[in-house]
Amino acid sequence: MLAYDSVSSHRRDKVDRLVFLKDKKLSLGVELLLRLALEDIGEDYTGIDFVKNGKPVLKDSHICFNLSHSEDKVMCSISDLDVGCDVERIQPIDLDIARRYFFGSEYETIASADDENRYEMFYRFWTLKESFMKATGLGFELPLDSFKISLGDPVEVEQTVDDREYYFREFDLEDGYRYACCSLNDEIEPIRFVRLDRIFR
Repeated sequence: MLAYDSVSSHRRDKVDRLVFLKDKKLSLGVELLLRLALEDIGEDYTGIDFVKNGKPVLKDSHICFNLSHSEDKVMCSISDLDVGCDVERIQPIDLDIARRYFFGSEYETIASADDENRYEMFYRFWTLKESFMKATGLGFELPLDSFKISLGDPVEVEQTVDDREYYFREFDLEDGYRYACCSLNDEIEPIRFVRLDRIFR
């Protein structure tokens, strides 16, 4: 498999631990998408290794990145400052998760949405929250109810992790998914699409 041979040893090890072919392809896809993103900004991918530092980073590079995948979508965000992203397919889920683990006002907003939009509202909060957690570098070490997301223009976060200012951008492409990005960079560019058949070339 050309895609498998072209990714880092870190990624191959991760792919080898996965059971299902679909998950293997998604895992390969996110790194190949990262490679394309780095090529777009003129960053040399050759010889860059993944190292562990709380979250995956690119060794000997100033570029920050984050990766996410859900069902048949992969997402990559890159920046010269800390960044996090998340993509989630909108599908039925036990909304008691939000009552138990989200900040109280977030759950109230979800619960007050009409039946048609309640799941989408859940995934709006979920993608925003996860993108923030990833941008901080803490990931799921940060409890979901320890910070509050306020929807609006702009989206804001009330948090006690640090004194940095975080910026958000949501993407609703009416494709059955929600996408969100969080960064210390106040200029988050629009989302761009790449077909997987371009990545797996």
